[in-house]
Amino acid sequence: MQLSSIAARQGQIDFDDLQAERSYKPFRSYSQSKLATLMFGLELQRRSDAWGWGLTSVSAHPGVALTELIPNGPGQGNIASGISRFVAGLIVPLLGHSAEAGARSQIFAATSDTVTPGGYYGPDGMSEMRGNPHPATFPQQSLDAGVAARLWTVSEQLSKVTFSTLEPAA
Repeated sequence: MQLSSIAARQGQIDFDDLQAERSYKPFRSYSQSKLATLMFGLELQRRSDAWGWGLTSVSAHPGVALTELIPNGPGQGNIASGISRFVAGLIVPLLGHSAEAGARSQIFAATSDTVTPGGYYGPDGMSEMRGNPHPATFPQQSLDAGVAARLWTVSEQLSKVTFSTLEPAA
């Protein structure tokens, strides 16, 4: 089970600066990482199906949950981050739900016997910000199988871990 975020909707995979070594912007990096996580889940399911691994890969997002991510996240100490935290402190309680409620989609995705292989789950409320678990809407860019395959290859190179030793099922 992969943990993504509705922030993946704004994410773009930047292969020219994949690890934000040239330009680090907290939300851009977070969005890219959550998009990459979702794409990994989809690519893992595609590879499992193609090679007969028998895996079920699913992804989930918590919606907008009242966690410590914004007050304790990256970019602390500047005026923009202070304003962002202030605005989030006003909006998140109105549109989001508790951290516990935010965990329901992940718990559902990890434990339910009704999930769809390659599925994505999140809250069922307005814009998937809060509510009960249900199939979530994939961001359009997460469905690009070519980018997902390239991201998989780059991840293998960076981690020095490959799946090349796995043989297809007979």
